[in-house]
Amino acid sequence: MPHSSRYHRDEWGTHRQMSGPPAGCCKDQAATVEGYMKWVEDENTFKAAYHRALKCAATDSGRLRTSLQKLTYDSVDTLTNQFAGLIQNLLEWSGDDECAFVVLRPDPVYYFHHFFGKYAELEIKRGMSAADYLAALNEGPPDSPADALGTNYSEYVITPPSHRWFIHTLRSVENDGGHLWIPSEWVDRVVAIYPYVTVPESLQKLA
Repeated sequence: MPHSSRYHRDEWGTHRQMSGPPAGCCKDQAATVEGYMKWVEDENTFKAAYHRALKCAATDSGRLRTSLQKLTYDSVDTLTNQFAGLIQNLLEWSGDDECAFVVLRPDPVYYFHHFFGKYAELEIKRGMSAADYLAALNEGPPDSPADALGTNYSEYVITPPSHRWFIHTLRSVENDGGHLWIPSEWVDRVVAIYPYVTVPESLQKLA
């Protein structure tokens, strides 16, 4: 039996869909997941990352201008050691100590926080091992493991505080659902360490 859904405008003005929880999930599960998952609990921390993520999504859609260049990759690469290594290199190049992995769909507030008491955000620290990265993305609520952030997403953003790069990914059956936005001078370095990206013809002379 399909879950009912309705739309809500959140306190940041974003119109998003609220859906019922998956089978096996209960509304009072926040107590169960307390102190277990590494999802963000602090509202102010989440708000800062959420605003950055929305700006990144708007940039990727062409609504905001940017000097960054877009490379594409397969969205299934998110849960790989190679992708974890790419993120670590991006953090090193930009001089950021961390970046935020924020799920935008399902809604991070009216789905994830509503049912699990935590926000759909993970902080990826510089120096974090690939094993720890994969474990964090694969860790869901104890009674609803399918809600792990690396599994239950239609759209996510990875964004550092410096805004020097970002990743906006839409789950897709094609091999171009992942969008990596970087300075043009980084193109050759990215291709060297992560040859799975597709470089547009206009940038291939840089790679």
